Amino acid sequence: MKKILFHIILPLIILLFISEIIFRYYGFGYPVLYDYDKGYYHLKPNQNVTRFKGSRVKINHLGMRTNYSWKKTQYLQKIIFFGDSVTFGGSYIDNKELFSERLCLKIEKSICGNYGVNGFKINNLNYQINDKINNINFNHLIIVVSNSITDGKSNFYDFPFYEKFEYKLLKATNEILNHILFKYNLKDNYHEIKIKENDALKSTINDFVNTLNKIKKSNTKISIFILPTIENLNSKKYPKHFLENIKIENININNMYYEMKNLNFENLYFNNAHLNKKGHDYFSKVIYDKIK
Repeated sequence: MKKILFHIILPLIILLFISEIIFRYYGFGYPVLYDYDKGYYHLKPNQNVTRFKGSRVKINHLGMRTNYSWKKTQYLQKIIFFGDSVTFGGSYIDNKELFSERLCLKIEKSICGNYGVNGFKINNLNYQINDKINNINFNHLIIVVSNSITDGKSNFYDFPFYEKFEYKLLKATNEILNHILFKYNLKDNYHEIKIKENDALKSTINDFVNTLNKIKKSNTKISIFILPTIENLNSKKYPKHFLENIKIENININNMYYEMKNLNFENLYFNNAHLNKKGHDYFSKVIYDKIK
């Protein structure tokens, strides 16, 4: 028995702890957390975690991904971003490298807030915008979505997102294990409470247009950017997006396909859909040129 303990179990324990150290080095063990209330999922406020390659993901008290609190009022320009995962930026990108943060470095006396959420579709986005606009003062609303975003909605349970993460030991190992179990359908979900679908998420693209029209009446500027995937850019056929068909006066809808198709665009992407650090810097300059 002692031999079994010494030759098998003890090496496994040592291997497990070495693996945990390696996984934590690469940023696992402290995932970004989500809330599900008011009928939709969103980032939990007041987070500050270090993720992949030391990238900092900071969420302020309003649930924005930004290094700024938005409690100060001296800013003349308040710019708020909404979107899907391309706006959120990923956990491999530090807050200070996000195109939303870099944009406001170029605009005097401005502050930017990022409400991008992983996995969002148009109806999730519409519901979030309606929820947030009544509680925050801003001058300019910028929507940035991937060309792959679709109409309809995403369910919180379709993703390996955490509402809480309470492992005290082997945090990184547990995170990776949970992802593997979820990926291969060996674990139903990460969530303890089944959530009733909200009827507001059954809205249509027309409801999204109505929301934007309502915002326009308050003299708020609105800009929409559609970011192509690498697959789109490699395609010889122009991948027109359904958002380009909406007609709202004085709203510019910018499909970045035209801006990027002749660039060495693969150097701007982390993967097929999401920008890397260089891509975020490039995109912040494009947005600045479009809205200045």
